[in-house]
Amino acid sequence: MCLCPRELLLLLGLLCAVPAALQKDPKCGQKAQETSAWSSFALFSRIVGGHQVKQGSHPWQVSLKRRQKHFCGGTIVSAQWVVTAAHCTLDRNLLQYLQVTAGEHDLGLRESSEQTLPVKSVIQHPKFDRRTPMNYDIALLKLDGTFNFSASVLPACLPQPGEKFEAGFICTACGWGRLKENGLLPQVLHEVSLPILNSRECSRALSTLKKPIQGDTIMCAGFPGGGRDACQGDSGGPLLCRGRHGAWTLAGVISWGMGCARGWMGNKEKKYSQRGSPGIFTDLSVVLPWLQENMSADLKVKSSTAFCSVQDGKLCSREGELHFPGRPGQFYQNHQLCIWTVCVPEGNYIRLSFSHFDVEPEMLCDHDSLSVYSKDDRLVGKFCGGDLPLPILIGSNSMRLKFVSDDEDYGTGFSITYTALTPDILPDAGCESLAVLFEEGVLESMNYPEHYSNLAVCQWVICAPEEHVVKLTYQSFEVEESEDCSYDAVTVYEDVGKKKEIGLTFDFLFWGCSICFMTFTSPIVQCK
Repeated sequence: MCLCPRELLLLLGLLCAVPAALQKDPKCGQKAQETSAWSSFALFSRIVGGHQVKQGSHPWQVSLKRRQKHFCGGTIVSAQWVVTAAHCTLDRNLLQYLQVTAGEHDLGLRESSEQTLPVKSVIQHPKFDRRTPMNYDIALLKLDGTFNFSASVLPACLPQPGEKFEAGFICTACGWGRLKENGLLPQVLHEVSLPILNSRECSRALSTLKKPIQGDTIMCAGFPGGGRDACQGDSGGPLLCRGRHGAWTLAGVISWGMGCARGWMGNKEKKYSQRGSPGIFTDLSVVLPWLQENMSADLKVKSSTAFCSVQDGKLCSREGELHFPGRPGQFYQNHQLCIWTVCVPEGNYIRLSFSHFDVEPEMLCDHDSLSVYSKDDRLVGKFCGGDLPLPILIGSNSMRLKFVSDDEDYGTGFSITYTALTPDILPDAGCESLAVLFEEGVLESMNYPEHYSNLAVCQWVICAPEEHVVKLTYQSFEVEESEDCSYDAVTVYEDVGKKKEIGLTFDFLFWGCSICFMTFTSPIVQCK
């Protein structure tokens, strides 16, 4: 963490800390005791440069050690998993000496809060390339053992699917890195608050360097005038943002930078050797599916004590069944977190059919729930209660299911059948099911061009690629007329939760949503 300025440097380390008094059920991203109320004003008031933190301020921070000497940071995301930078794991003999210490505050002291474990395996992102080490600079460390969670050792949250921290959001980086460029390493954990930059400003700043930096996972944070940054010794450590409910969420992994805390304003007027850059971080939202797939049942998104009482993981075949928690009538347990990846042969779509569904009811499904995610990790639907969900047709050959339960109430779970279908079933596929589509095409009501049925319900979710919108053009439109569309109607919503209605019945051209939810209903006996 530094306040300074020189050449492209590996960021190997950073600055962070934790208090006392722990709840029985520690949640991810929740310190045992916050020192002050959270507010946007409090976040802004701290931006005065890096500073030491109190012990226990960042219970998720770890130190990666080579023969008892700190060389990189990392972040606890579950009892057995730590996230760090891939460039911290390049040594082929790493497992012979690597140890991970949690609960540490002062590197010069042996503290009672410390827990140290060896590493069982290192998983680098498959797209990481040491020739372009700023891209996909992330690795998972599977520990040989598990951390015991306490006031000093807790996991940070991973982002929820679709959760992004926008430009201007103030986040916190921490570690034991140098306090200035080419300076000494501190003994005590430090932190610094940095604003996230938009992708355009990030790209513009990085394009002014002697060797311009590009990548799919690059996220920038910092101040144009410099003065606050991560530095050598911080690499692999966390960039933490407060999530939707105030939980500390791992938004990025500290990766690279040109010098330490150099400004990049007026870069083109400077010599290449004097130019600066924002701090470069690996964007967790981009690599989240990879993290979840590799962590499998150990993933801790909601609760640090969550586990899966059944075998989750991959379900890959032309068809199959999933029964949770197992035997009919058996109740699922509290604190469950189960993730299944369902895949069928390439070129096919997936149809999910429910034969049993009993999950704790709640209006927004914020307690227990089954969530369905598309191949690119978009939320398709979130289900709870006792009503049987409609069948779901996913317009790709893979998808993900996530079940979570809290510490209150329970149910008998669900039974699902999944089947591979060819894409030619599509035109009226949204009728009597929910169709989730990712490519342009044609939608038709059931039996088109003949009369549709009475009491029909057809639903489609249309997903556009990132930074695109959906365009709907009606080529044929004939439904029963009524003054307020209270009979038969086509409705378009801007979100999967059907909270924001943006169109009803008439022929129209629509631009403006990246995910559109369309429904067609025929509630009474008359029809066209």
